[in-house]
Amino acid sequence: MNCESKLPTITEVEQKPTPTKDLVESLQFETSSPATSTKHSESPPEMYSKNTEDEQDEIVTIENVTVKFRLAINQVIAQVYPNCMTLGEVKVDIGRRFEVAPELLVLAQNNRILPDEYRIRETENDDFGIHEYALSLKSLEKRKSLTTVAASGTATDEEKEREPKLDLEVYYNKHRLPDFITVYIPPEDSRNGKPKNIVVEIQNKAISKPFLCGYLDKSTGIEYLDAFTQTGPFINKCKVDCQLSRDTQTFEHKVKLVDTMHDQTSQCWLDGNNVRYWSEATDYTITAGDYVSYAQQERAKNRIGKIQLIQRNFRRYKWMKWMRECAQEHKRLVTNRLAEEETFQEVQERRIKREERAKQFPRTQDDFDLLHGEVQKWKLAELKRIASMYEGPARVAEVNILLDKEIQLLNGIERQRQVVFEAMKDFRQQQMLKKMGEPIQWIGYGDTVVTVDLLRTQRVRFLTEIYNDLQKPLKKAQRLELITKVRQILVNEQDFPDFGELFDLFDRERNLLVYTKHCDVEILRKRQNVLFVELIKFDREPKQHKQGNRMCWVCKQVKPYSQFAIRTRQSQVDTCKKCYYLKVASTENVVYTAILRSIQRDERKKHCSSSVAFIMQVDDIRHIVDQIWHGHSVLSKCNNLARLRLPRWNKCEEWSPWNCVCLTDTEARNHNRVEDLEKVYDLKTRLEIANRHMLAKSAFHNLASVSIEFNETNQWCNVGLNRQRHVRVDHMAAGKGIDMRSKPSAGDRNYTLGKIL
Repeated sequence: MNCESKLPTITEVEQKPTPTKDLVESLQFETSSPATSTKHSESPPEMYSKNTEDEQDEIVTIENVTVKFRLAINQVIAQVYPNCMTLGEVKVDIGRRFEVAPELLVLAQNNRILPDEYRIRETENDDFGIHEYALSLKSLEKRKSLTTVAASGTATDEEKEREPKLDLEVYYNKHRLPDFITVYIPPEDSRNGKPKNIVVEIQNKAISKPFLCGYLDKSTGIEYLDAFTQTGPFINKCKVDCQLSRDTQTFEHKVKLVDTMHDQTSQCWLDGNNVRYWSEATDYTITAGDYVSYAQQERAKNRIGKIQLIQRNFRRYKWMKWMRECAQEHKRLVTNRLAEEETFQEVQERRIKREERAKQFPRTQDDFDLLHGEVQKWKLAELKRIASMYEGPARVAEVNILLDKEIQLLNGIERQRQVVFEAMKDFRQQQMLKKMGEPIQWIGYGDTVVTVDLLRTQRVRFLTEIYNDLQKPLKKAQRLELITKVRQILVNEQDFPDFGELFDLFDRERNLLVYTKHCDVEILRKRQNVLFVELIKFDREPKQHKQGNRMCWVCKQVKPYSQFAIRTRQSQVDTCKKCYYLKVASTENVVYTAILRSIQRDERKKHCSSSVAFIMQVDDIRHIVDQIWHGHSVLSKCNNLARLRLPRWNKCEEWSPWNCVCLTDTEARNHNRVEDLEKVYDLKTRLEIANRHMLAKSAFHNLASVSIEFNETNQWCNVGLNRQRHVRVDHMAAGKGIDMRSKPSAGDRNYTLGKIL
């Protein structure tokens, strides 16, 4: 049998009954050697032979069987061969498929190497008639010897260089192989009552999916597909065997227009030489002109000149466009500069008017501090004048006169302060009651404003309305009705410590109004108002958190922490607010407050995440400006405090006392545009600023730990002048939305900062 003969397919394998003995003896066939056979022979559908080992007493049926080759634990291939084929012929076929010499292959079964003379039917099979062999290569020494012998032959160079191995990629890629399975039919399911083994070929009719898009990685060689499809072609496009279709039995006639859609010139032949033309109105005649050579035609085209003209005009267009852009940019910069100057002048004028109005009609604490600062500057200027003009006793006399004038000015300021305090007393009291009656609000998830109206706040609002009614001038009958109503309300407020005194005061006023015609009850009503305000402020619930107390080192009085001044440069709480105010009363705090607000405004615009700029106090800014930068700009030496600012020195880092520089407002705007500090400022200026930064770091050595504490506890949003997360109820009720400028409580802030320090 030829090893290269065509294997039978499913259609060629037939199950036939066992032939007679005469027919078996008449069948003869030869099996030629695979090395010498050149003619392909087809295997008959059914052949029979005699077994020599059984002395030709048993008739063996020639049939196709499934043969499995196990290369590794998880690598198995299967083929179909006739059971009369020898293992040598099987090796030739497998070697051709793996592109390996048959002499290098080894077939084993049950850990025993099988010789090439064995036939497939002589080996063991399982219950389903499948023969399974272990396929491997010979040892390295034998392979080298066989390779040396083969190298002396007519093998090609590629075959000599390639290392022989059992590669499944070669097996599957270079040879299109069908898949086979053996179907076992038990005796009870067969027609003749005998078991059967049928070899079935599996046809792979997978659809060819279209390639949409993708790319190939040159380094790894992996192809990536951007999209793919799982849908195949339409059913009517699939070629299915034994399918009947009506399309093959019918024919549809289609009409095709061959006439032209518009009129055009046509021609027809009269005979073999003459042609008749049918003219149209749109026809025109072309006549030949003078002959022009190729050189003359190229000179007439003048391509180089036209290219140069296009390039020259394009460069001119780009130059004019660039000039227009530069002119527009210059106009924009000039306009912005003029707008900045106008804005700066307006701000300066508003500041001067505000200062003049504050000096003439002081109302707030900052206004009185401004007056004290003016008195201090006037005093220093007078002392300088006296020192330059007088000597000896004359200087002493002038200093005494100056001292008397200073005392008169300070007394006048204090008298004005008392007048304003008395005038603003009722207003502050109304603001306090209004604040106490406001519901509790906070910002929840998604910046939603959450409002909680407690019983305590409702009680405050109710009592505040009664208090406002007590302040109104009423007639005698209306006053008696109001007192009766107040007495009924006071019955529910017996927890108030001064309840008896307040109830007695209203009872005395009621008796005076009932039993007298003319009486003066103004003093009595003032006492009632004072106690009624104390009743409104009275809280029945005991305080859960009581603030600690501490003694002031100056006035020697024990006060809570909320009454002490807190500064970032101090190491302990020692001076109360009153004593500290007396110490710095002669300074102009408005200017330093403006500097601090400008710092916090700039940091908030830059989305600063550090809390250093927001825990600074006005006293800290005063120390930085006066003690570290000596009250003047580092560049222009301008000592006008109203124009000084403290911007960042390195704008890439967050603001801190050791990362700021004292400049005027104009210099600060120009400094923010600087990208490289070394190219703009000389070495002397940079060394001077570095020395000032070292002094600031030494003075504010506690500031770093305080900043870390506030960042970790997320409390820095409520520190200093940062008011962006607080809401005012009156703005919400009026429909104005969230107001980010409501002022936080200063007492709680100082208490928290004091505990950290």
